[in-house]
Amino acid sequence: MATVPAQQTIALLGAPGTGAPALAEALQHRLADSAMTAQEIAVADAPQLPTAIRHTLHSAAITLLMGLDLPCAAPEQARREACDAHLRALLADAAVRYHVVYGQGPERVENALNAINSIAVKPYAISANDVSDAKPMRLRAWDCEKCSDPECEHRLFSALTGRGAADR
Repeated sequence: MATVPAQQTIALLGAPGTGAPALAEALQHRLADSAMTAQEIAVADAPQLPTAIRHTLHSAAITLLMGLDLPCAAPEQARREACDAHLRALLADAAVRYHVVYGQGPERVENALNAINSIAVKPYAISANDVSDAKPMRLRAWDCEKCSDPECEHRLFSALTGRGAADR
């Protein structure tokens, strides 16, 4: 009987207007068949992270902080930068490791999935795209140097000397 993996949380936070809600929704859609869920974390302008949010961030599989690359009006940019600096200071003070996600639209979603993939064994359900991750099956359980198969040894030494590369 297969065991169901425990639900893991992807914590997303960012300054206002940096796209955390949209990314959370896009990740929920992309990771629907996995044991991961994206959760946007709203952090008030407090001197330190509330205990509940600190616990959520420490128990999350990964914390993603939104980059400041989405377009906004010039007067709003200074406020976003101050909020981003405050969030980074809160995360540092709470000893929360995070990845910053940049990009717009699908590019941001892919960058977030790459960050998730960098820390996860299998971040989402196996699909046809993951075929290259599978290890090739071996014909024998032992190394080639012990098999005493002349054909096998010939292919090995031909490949090592470069003579068999054109024949394949």
